[in-house]
Amino acid sequence: MVHLGVDPPDALARLRAHAFSHGKTVTEAAFDVIAGRIRFHD
Repeated sequence: MVHLGVDPPDALARLRAHAFSHGKTVTEAAFDVIAGRIRFHD
């Protein structure tokens, strides 16, 4: 949400799309965001 400046449903959709396109689970992608390995930009 913070990286993109969007509401929760949109942020979750972006996270799901990223996870799917990189062959990861949403949980794995979320941990990557928290660890700073993924950074979303508009």
